[in-house]
Amino acid sequence: MKKVILLIVLLACTSNIFAQFDLKSGDLLFQAGKSTALSDAIAQVTSGADSVNYTHVGIVSIEDGKIFVIEATPPKVRKVIIDTFLNSSHKISGKPIVAVGRLQSKYFEIIPQAIKNAETYLGKPYDYVYSPDNDEYYCSELVYLAFKNNKGKPIFKAKKMTFCDDKGNMTDAWIQHFAKHKAPIPEGRKGTNPGDMSKSKQITILYRYFD
Repeated sequence: MKKVILLIVLLACTSNIFAQFDLKSGDLLFQAGKSTALSDAIAQVTSGADSVNYTHVGIVSIEDGKIFVIEATPPKVRKVIIDTFLNSSHKISGKPIVAVGRLQSKYFEIIPQAIKNAETYLGKPYDYVYSPDNDEYYCSELVYLAFKNNKGKPIFKAKKMTFCDDKGNMTDAWIQHFAKHKAPIPEGRKGTNPGDMSKSKQITILYRYFD
């Protein structure tokens, strides 16, 4: 009986977290993921809105009143329910470190197609080597490819990637990461990351689950 009561309480708390903000399809969820070798390496070389080291981003898709998140995360691109996404976040005082970014109103009309675009990548492998030349995808790359204007061009800008820390030094974590995957470090190649995307002029951060 105690276990049942505890479960009800936990579910109620989870529901309260979700009810705090009215998510819309096309919202971007910027996440500081739980500590892993990969997320820690990303955090070392990126900085997001309000100086939060966001290491992941997903796309909200609301279907028949249910909230899903489309995300590229190891080992593949997938669609999960919102609680799965929030529960995979690092937390502060039990609150997930996730911020909600909403597109500027002039981009609202492209959202339905962006969701369809993102869904075409479901099941594709995660891109551990951050290459634009393979049929594998990392989180912000998925967002970049999904959101295109009426002329078919991405609305987010790709920038030169860096795997160096703020002192300009290549981090040991990235050296080991690319050695593990037997791939060259794509330093200086065009790409995206969640931190830069969270600061993009194309979106406004409207809500933080951890405030």
